[in-house]
Amino acid sequence: MTAPQTEARVVTIVDLQIQNILSVENALRVVGAKVEVVRDAAAIANADLLVLPGVGSFRAAAERLHGSGMAEAIKQHAVARKRPVVGLCLGMQLLADFSEEHGVHAGLGLIPGKVIRLEEAPPDYRVPNVGWREVSLDEKAMKLLPEALNNRSYYHVHSYHFQTIDPTHTTGTSTFGPSTIASVVQRGSIVGTQFHPEKSQEAGLDLLHALITGLR
Repeated sequence: MTAPQTEARVVTIVDLQIQNILSVENALRVVGAKVEVVRDAAAIANADLLVLPGVGSFRAAAERLHGSGMAEAIKQHAVARKRPVVGLCLGMQLLADFSEEHGVHAGLGLIPGKVIRLEEAPPDYRVPNVGWREVSLDEKAMKLLPEALNNRSYYHVHSYHFQTIDPTHTTGTSTFGPSTIASVVQRGSIVGTQFHPEKSQEAGLDLLHALITGLR
């Protein structure tokens, strides 16, 4: 793992209180971040780098974001203040315009696109997609992430995937049977990973370190 930065950066985790964020907290501390956890919109106002983790239902997470005012606060943070946001797993999907998971539900609209169900390819590729998948990074991603992180395997757990409108916003891909899926999306300083970096061993920790030191 890359050595932690000398001066710890403050990373703010958005806790929707419907997910377990402890593993994300621990991983960020391991790579040298000073971690703060927020549970309301007002606390986002002074954040530097936001991390939006998540597992489970898009609908429940989206309702929590929009109902609490945190959705608008995150959009102000990313668009008006032009500060970085990192979405992990479900947090990445929440960056989209909407999801088709159990109905149509609005996301944050920070990266244009939609979240749709994975297509199964029996007998080897059944939904959910659980396990280690090799991720290929493009040139845009390589400006932010070390070359050593290209074509590494990361731990995925998901039944739906992010389909970006602008293909240049998909900066890392993996395969699920015959399908190519977005494993990393990026629009400026807004980045999402479909996989769990905090569960992806050394490569995942190095990726988190690169994000918290490289995103400005």
